[in-house]
Amino acid sequence: MEFSFKKAFDLIVGRVEDELVKSNYQKQKVASEDENELVALFTSENLAYSVVYYKDKMQMVLRSCTMTEEGPDNEWKTLATWLYDEETATQKDAESIANDFVEGVSGAVAIKRAKQVKQKRKKDDDGTATPKFLAKRFVAFFPELRDEIKNEEDCYFPFRGATFAKEHIADRIKKYIRQASKPELEKLAGVFNLQYNNGDADTRSIITIVLLNALDDEEYKAVSEFFDNDLSVAAKAARKYKGRTVKPEKPKKKNASRASTLSNS
Repeated sequence: MEFSFKKAFDLIVGRVEDELVKSNYQKQKVASEDENELVALFTSENLAYSVVYYKDKMQMVLRSCTMTEEGPDNEWKTLATWLYDEETATQKDAESIANDFVEGVSGAVAIKRAKQVKQKRKKDDDGTATPKFLAKRFVAFFPELRDEIKNEEDCYFPFRGATFAKEHIADRIKKYIRQASKPELEKLAGVFNLQYNNGDADTRSIITIVLLNALDDEEYKAVSEFFDNDLSVAAKAARKYKGRTVKPEKPKKKNASRASTLSNS
């Protein structure tokens, strides 16, 4: 009895999901940009897996790639490929593919793959998150920042991270802390911890010198309770510079065509 590619895809994805949740992967809601494809995506902190069915090729594919701060890096590596022709395939064929894919995301090989990616990220990730990326993380707390970030991007190049943080984020954080519950303070501190650990030198300085040093002692005490060790040490050292002026970035002029576009908009 024939088994449609849609039923086969759902069966395979379900089996892969059952296996990956054991390792704390989460299934993401994704929609394929190509009507020729069915896609399912599973992500962890360091690694992503995807199951794809290509209708024109009648191929069921398991692939993986590295996760970044923005999501999968999309440099997919194919781990397994099976032909699935719904006109002749049966449920038993779909189950065979599912067994193979489950084996591909579990066991010693998968564990080794995840460790290699984690080690590579730790080696290469000594600060890749930028000041603009930091600013965007606070949109979850202050949605109005979205338009202000866009305006900054339109009017200045490069993004004036320190200036933007001082003028648009610092006061909002102070007000937020004064009214925040303990879980909300812990959530805010979690953003600081993650972005400090992943941030480049400018981002780390903005966190400690601009944002945290804008807090008074009571505000700082409330949120710093939830800092991890690295940020706690850095923030305490930065408090010695509290009150000193951080020199703002000197923006480059827009080129003529860009300036013309802005003035005419």
